[in-house]
Amino acid sequence: MVLVSCASLEGPVGPIAEEEETVSVDSIDTDPASEDSPPYQWHRREAAQVHGYYVWWTRGLWMELDLAVYDKLFFFSITPASDGTILERNGWPYAWEAFRAEAERVAVPVIPVIALLDADTLQALFTDAPSRDQLVETSLELLRESGSKGLNLDYEWFAPADSSLREGFHAYVDSLASRVEQEYPSAELSIFVSGLQPEGMIDVSRIPDAFSEIMVQGYDMHWQTGPTAGPVAPIRGWPGNDWVSIADSMHAQGLDASRIVMTVPYYGYEWPVQDENPGSTTTGEARVVTFAPVDRLNVPEIQIAALDGAREHGLQRDPSSGSPFYAFQDSTGWRQGWIEDSESLEEKYRFVLDSGMRGVAIFPIGYDRALMDPLLVSRFGRREVAR
Repeated sequence: MVLVSCASLEGPVGPIAEEEETVSVDSIDTDPASEDSPPYQWHRREAAQVHGYYVWWTRGLWMELDLAVYDKLFFFSITPASDGTILERNGWPYAWEAFRAEAERVAVPVIPVIALLDADTLQALFTDAPSRDQLVETSLELLRESGSKGLNLDYEWFAPADSSLREGFHAYVDSLASRVEQEYPSAELSIFVSGLQPEGMIDVSRIPDAFSEIMVQGYDMHWQTGPTAGPVAPIRGWPGNDWVSIADSMHAQGLDASRIVMTVPYYGYEWPVQDENPGSTTTGEARVVTFAPVDRLNVPEIQIAALDGAREHGLQRDPSSGSPFYAFQDSTGWRQGWIEDSESLEEKYRFVLDSGMRGVAIFPIGYDRALMDPLLVSRFGRREVAR
């Protein structure tokens, strides 16, 4: 199963280093300590945080990654039912003990994500008080399973919301925040929000201060089943549908930049389209692409890599946003593949740092086979380590 959206799913497209300030893969040590080193004692970065989402459908892909690159890892995800109980755990927590042990070895907390995208279930859940109360208890159970480290909420509603849904959702959030502050004061709460949906279910201005990190959706500006092809996460050039517009929307809703964690995609889409031009009308649903080729045993559902597409068909850049893409014709017609590369990601990281935002969260880690780690380290540094 592959989801669409951070809940929304479903490189460098070319050499990691080309420009003077972009770092090559080989120029930075990506292994800060050998396997025989004692456990790390890490401290937070001072400038900005680097988080990563580890998605359950990538199975054992984490064994190829340096988890110490991240300040926090989010396990995506656990699904609630309409009565507030847990519908699907995707193996959390017991099937992931080895993953959690490795994260603990390098002192990276693993935070469970409770996620729900189904409109009917959301409506039933948040407009029924007993179900909301049960969801609070379920949420606290998941928080305890994290070792009381924290919990991430990811409830996505893709349309304007009526007052009963919105009020019900915020009643749940307020109750959960109050309980956590009283019972687990050291736990860290975070919440995922749409970047461009002020009339949706979540009123950003009402998110309690207990949620220190607001994970703002920075991708799916063009989405898998959308009417046109184009950049998945453009910084600019697509007014009303890019990072500049998202930042303006968050500011207008009163959200301080110091709470914003921008979510960054390591995935992309390859659409069937009418022609080779950015913004072309799509003629069908896109295929999800990873940045780099990934192990078929770990991710058998996705076997199209943007690196391969760009090398075979040539890398182009959208003149409006600078986002990379490739285009080609086959027996079915034109196709366009869009993803991020070192140049487009570096611009995003500068945007976050220059804006004074809290940091970035990669969704999902592993789709780059760790090729983008040097760029993350070069822009955000490593956490301070003491042994």
